[in-house]
Amino acid sequence: MESVRKRQIAILGSTGSIGTQTLQVVEEHPECFEVYAITANRRVDELIAQARKFMPEAVVIADETKYVQLKDALQDLPIKVYAG
Repeated sequence: MESVRKRQIAILGSTGSIGTQTLQVVEEHPECFEVYAITANRRVDELIAQARKFMPEAVVIADETKYVQLKDALQDLPIKVYAG
């Protein structure tokens, strides 16, 4: 049996329709994909939920006013949080 090497992916706009569909594919094929980074414009609550579910290395929120909320919500996890 040939082993499949996981591909690390970054999903820009992970809270939008294409981003959420991409995350569904990742969820259906965890042997093939690993989420490295996710980003969102301002849907911070959805981004927090995605980060907790997929445990990426990094999470980015474009709306800098949401940074503190995101950072506080993920402080118990080893995830790098950025804004801008």
